Amino acid sequence: MTAAPGLPHIGLVVEGPGDKEAFPILLRKYLQTQGVYAEVLGKPVPLKGKGSATSPSNGVEGYVLAAARPGCRGIIVLVDADKDLSCVLGPTLLARAQAVTAIPVVVVVAERDFEDWLYCSVETLEIGDASWSPAQRGKNAIESLIAPAKYVKSTMQARLTHRVDVSVARTRSSSLDRLLRKVDAIVETL
Repeated sequence: MTAAPGLPHIGLVVEGPGDKEAFPILLRKYLQTQGVYAEVLGKPVPLKGKGSATSPSNGVEGYVLAAARPGCRGIIVLVDADKDLSCVLGPTLLARAQAVTAIPVVVVVAERDFEDWLYCSVETLEIGDASWSPAQRGKNAIESLIAPAKYVKSTMQARLTHRVDVSVARTRSSSLDRLLRKVDAIVETL
């Protein structure tokens, strides 16, 4: 479900199809722990890869405008850091996004990627007996835990997000904690 057209909501811009399904699940799980049960999320607008956001010609700007539907009170842009420095990527995308809309925009860079957020709650994912290690890359750990099955991001990311313990994961990931603090600020405006 997404917020009805015209009602106050948070616009979402996500990196790809896996995030399009998983990110709203993560946000709803968190919002419910905060006592927010109303549908306050807009339909996610997928970037089709981080390269679409960083493209010099109509990158993140076009996607932010697409997310700024009537009733939008704030926009969250989610991209993975991967090998980029989040302290450079985030502010760069934020400046570009803010230049095209008066709606408050938040750019969240998942360090290193969304799977790292999931892995921060590996004990609850039901994919094997594992303990979290800050040195371990989330995607690699998840892939090894589900082997010989293949990790298919577009379907498994959402399934694992349903199982994540957001309160545990946020204590282990500063980028996830940053996101949730920014969500709190936007929700106050709804």
